[in-house]
Amino acid sequence: MLFTASAGRRGAALLCLLLASSPLSASAQDCGIVDCGEPVCGFPDDSCTSCDSCGSNCGGACKSNGCDRFWVRGEYLYWQVTGADSPALVTSSPDGTSLATAGQLGQNTTTTLVGNDALTDKWRSGFAVSTGYWLDPCNGLAVVGDYFQVGSNNFNSSLGPDDGTIYARPFFNSETGLQDAQLVNVPDEQAGNVHVQSSSQFQGAGLGLEKCLLSCGNANSCGPSGWVTLVGGYRYYQHNSALQVNEDILVLDNTTSPLVPGTTIYVEDKFGARNQFHGGEIGLQGRRQEGWIWIDGLATMAIGANNRAVSINGGTDITVPAGGGSTSNPGGLLTSGETNIGNYTDTKAVVIPRFRLGLGAQITERLSARFGYNVIVWTNVVQAASELPPGLSSDPRNLPPVQGGGGAQPAFPGMFGSTVVAHGADLGLELTF
Repeated sequence: MLFTASAGRRGAALLCLLLASSPLSASAQDCGIVDCGEPVCGFPDDSCTSCDSCGSNCGGACKSNGCDRFWVRGEYLYWQVTGADSPALVTSSPDGTSLATAGQLGQNTTTTLVGNDALTDKWRSGFAVSTGYWLDPCNGLAVVGDYFQVGSNNFNSSLGPDDGTIYARPFFNSETGLQDAQLVNVPDEQAGNVHVQSSSQFQGAGLGLEKCLLSCGNANSCGPSGWVTLVGGYRYYQHNSALQVNEDILVLDNTTSPLVPGTTIYVEDKFGARNQFHGGEIGLQGRRQEGWIWIDGLATMAIGANNRAVSINGGTDITVPAGGGSTSNPGGLLTSGETNIGNYTDTKAVVIPRFRLGLGAQITERLSARFGYNVIVWTNVVQAASELPPGLSSDPRNLPPVQGGGGAQPAFPGMFGSTVVAHGADLGLELTF
């Protein structure tokens, strides 16, 4: 995608003179107006062709001084990426609580241990790299590229076995129309462990062109200077998330349930979501420099298609001792081969704005340091925690071993999208040569 500046030379000179009249600006001569034909505010006229002499005639064009054509930048990122709120996944009740109500939501004896918040919205570390090359430094046309990765945000919780606490997984029993719970650990009856894992990753990349729209002053001099560029090209974003709950239960000798002592039960529910955005991006960036320090900003908008995918899986393995045999069936507590297990895809058109506001300082002639704050807003993002059955509703008749008469629960809620806001600071160095 190629962008060109169409403003006339006299219009550019007038704009430059207006900028020069600000309190932070110097004279028109400091604003890049050189004795090379008519004043053009950093844009050379037909008689100004000596761009290879480090801008001695041109006065520079945006970020290039006519000699340095290549730049590379590396940054440390400390960002937060908002996650989807998870419902209550693990609860507890004190030992001695009636097993008819233990672990059920809405009971005074029940405490939520995992859930009722976003599991993967904590601050995380990442990195970004970007580079550019001036194809035409005098007229300010460059090819640019970037890549960033915010890193993986992981949540892990493992509870049980415990001799003094009842652990359970709550759900809404759609067969009875009442709150219910699957007991995992019951002192003296069954020794169980429940493990919750959640993760999310966010990354992006871009490739395009940068075109100088306005350049005032010379960044290599001590006077004030500034520039504005038009940026555009291809933009890619990817957001992945996963949520998994596992139970590992051993039935003890003192069980009051009809289960055979020594029986082992393994239950697994897995939810995954992937978003891949492909589209075009266009925007503006600019800098206002005073001596060796500056402020800069970036505002872009990406328009394209978000390819969304959700996967749901689960299983239950039961092994009975003394020759009782083993069984493996699809479905856990919140997943069922009869209803929601499967792979689902769709595509949504989205608009993703991106902003950055920063500060910078020139350390040496070719090395500079920069600090900034970034915001990216992405709508219609599917996340794993959003794909659980609504209200944790499950019909036990659909769960292993499957019985007849089960309804639609646990249901697939559809490709439910939420808004992801990625924001945070960057700190890095830039080298030009």
